[in-house]
Amino acid sequence: MRSYVKILYVNILFMLFLKSLCFAETFNYEKILRFAIENSPVVKAKFYDIGISSLSYKQSCANILPQISVGSRAEKFENLTKTTGFITAGGQVIGGQPDEWRTAIYLSGEYYLSNWYKKLPEIKYYKTLKHYSIYDCQTELKKLIKDVIDAYSALIEANIKLKYSNTVLNQLKEVHNLKKSMYEKGEISYEELLKTEAEIEAMLKEQTELKRQFSIALLRISELTGRKFSIEDSFQEINLKEDFNFTEPDIETFPEFKAQLKQKEALEERLKIAKRNFLPDVVLYTRYDLYGSSYYNFRESLDNLQKTAFTAGIFLTMPIFDGGRLYWEKEKSFLELKKQEERIKQLKQEKSREIESFYLSYTELKNALKRYENLINYYKKIFDITEKAYTLGEKSKLEILETKKDIASIQRDMKVTENSLANLEKKLEIEINEELSTYGEYCTYRH
Repeated sequence: MRSYVKILYVNILFMLFLKSLCFAETFNYEKILRFAIENSPVVKAKFYDIGISSLSYKQSCANILPQISVGSRAEKFENLTKTTGFITAGGQVIGGQPDEWRTAIYLSGEYYLSNWYKKLPEIKYYKTLKHYSIYDCQTELKKLIKDVIDAYSALIEANIKLKYSNTVLNQLKEVHNLKKSMYEKGEISYEELLKTEAEIEAMLKEQTELKRQFSIALLRISELTGRKFSIEDSFQEINLKEDFNFTEPDIETFPEFKAQLKQKEALEERLKIAKRNFLPDVVLYTRYDLYGSSYYNFRESLDNLQKTAFTAGIFLTMPIFDGGRLYWEKEKSFLELKKQEERIKQLKQEKSREIESFYLSYTELKNALKRYENLINYYKKIFDITEKAYTLGEKSKLEILETKKDIASIQRDMKVTENSLANLEKKLEIEINEELSTYGEYCTYRH
């Protein structure tokens, strides 16, 4: 019976292991980034903003075209006055006729000549906003890529630290077993044994915090990608480029700068609109009227339709007093333009400081990585010497284990530095538009 239970227990464990293998996946940075971009509601909203601004521009272009309309009226007229003559109002007969059916059709057209000096700035305004929405989408895309880099780097860093903490923990346990044996033989004090036990406890505490950091980073990745990941999934480290050369980028080519510049151009056009609203409106209009009536029925009034009038003329109107509405609108547009100019200056300063900070950190981390490589080489030589000395009986097993533990700690710090360096390398790639150009099609609206 016991053998059967053991076999059943082994089979259950084996099935659980196979299940974890079937569902566990391997992801890299590029795959995670693709998921994030494809599923980001913020980027999708910005994409629709491009479509909306494009249609607003097309709608504004319609203002420059003439407006043509057709109207008709059918009514049953009953005279309630005793007058025998004709009574008209606004060119329409309203009394003096016997009760009858009436039908009227009129075709009218008007064209605002003033559109050529009032609506053209408005068209340019919406055209500029269309370009702004494209750069604004690219800015949001750039921000999303940076968020993914930070979240993915945090995940990899926690994973690296967890991996090496397990190595160090195993080595500490081996040291503890050795010291325990030495303590029982009276070769070391109980204090030395307690110190190792405290180190093991500290490492377990550190692992608890690292697991928490890993879980938080995993949740952040899931939030950015709209996809649920599990702790069984594996994530590849970001590879460093051997031939990466950073050249100082031109901030004026950045999408965030172009977006702010386009917003400034739009505000300039809006100021022109506010100024030109003081000018008069000149309208060219025309109207063609048909009229028919019948004492008997509606169909006969429709058959009697005849041309009655053709009207054409020019209409002019000009604001004299509106309580200051147009004036304050102009002043507000002027101040908004000045505010935008200051915002552009601020953006230039912030981006210059950010890029400088990225590059300085990148340079320092690159130097630190070289130091870690040199340090590893030194410790490997020390380990070889210690191992040979142990073979000759000049060193103890404890000294070998301590050296291995030190090497593992340095390797962990070096891998963390490589990960931080890869993070900055990716961010610098974004600033020189290498990464952004790859995913630029997500901010292209076709209509």
